[in-house]
Amino acid sequence: MAIVLLAIVISAAAYVFFNGYKSQGAASNSAYGSGQFSQRFCVNGAGNATLLQYAIGNGIDCFRTDITLKPGQAAFIRNATAEGAQFLGILDYDTVGAQPSPGGCVSGCNWTLSDWNASVADAIAEYPGVREWEIYNEPLAQIFVSGYDNGSALDYFNMIKSAYRIIKGRDPNATVVCFGGAEMYPVQSVEYEYAFYSKVWSYGASKYCDAISLHAYSLPYYSLDQQIGGNLTLGQLYGMVLNLYENLTGKPVWITETGITSNNWAVGLNLSVQKQAMFLEQDLLFLSRYSFVRRIYWFSLIDSGGQDYGLISGAMQPKPAFYSFLNFSGRGTR
Repeated sequence: MAIVLLAIVISAAAYVFFNGYKSQGAASNSAYGSGQFSQRFCVNGAGNATLLQYAIGNGIDCFRTDITLKPGQAAFIRNATAEGAQFLGILDYDTVGAQPSPGGCVSGCNWTLSDWNASVADAIAEYPGVREWEIYNEPLAQIFVSGYDNGSALDYFNMIKSAYRIIKGRDPNATVVCFGGAEMYPVQSVEYEYAFYSKVWSYGASKYCDAISLHAYSLPYYSLDQQIGGNLTLGQLYGMVLNLYENLTGKPVWITETGITSNNWAVGLNLSVQKQAMFLEQDLLFLSRYSFVRRIYWFSLIDSGGQDYGLISGAMQPKPAFYSFLNFSGRGTR
């Protein structure tokens, strides 16, 4: 039923799926050949100076990270920026000093819009080298909810509006990215979140957003060709959701998280580093075919917490996905 409802919404939004797409498992090198991409390919996570230098040395120079007001991080970002790194800074619970958790907020939980505004202003001043800012990370995810981020579309709009004014007041050419990663899968999340962000947009968010952010995760599926129900493949759902949000906003889309694990920490699938690399190639090729998708950030640069989403292992060894990613990043925009 959820899939049927989504299909109706998409049809009403003038869904246009790109012509002639036929995925054939993982995209091979010959599938994307030696041509250039109009997208920029980036990664999440860059907290280790040695690792960041290694990434930059291999042509990966754009990163996404949460922004705190801790002096150590600000110094790290300044040094990395001087070495050629560019950061999308996430203004969120870390910025206001809250500690949300799966079981509910632990500390710093009662922050207000005034607290948010003050923290945003401090962050913009502390990180002058950051010129791209994302307004919260997954504001509807229970694991990240705290304070003024309480599931209200109006309150999230107010966070966008005030942050935009603060950011642009200091740096008129800065880029403000909204939505914090609206989910592209599963269908139930898409339905719920699309209704939320439609409300946010109805309040006038178009005036305060230069781009919007989506998250493209797929577990338990590891191929865009796999059916997820109702004769709908994962790739078809991705295409529908991309067009749904582009039709709503008319803004450039940044995929600020996409990826798959190389182990079986959460699902009973025979995942591997090879399957991760295959999915990466298929995923990035698919997303890059949409001209309004301007940035794609793989999650993440290095494995952590036993959830092996990284391009590089916890032992600091490049995985096959690392080399697959380089094939894209070297031919994307700069």
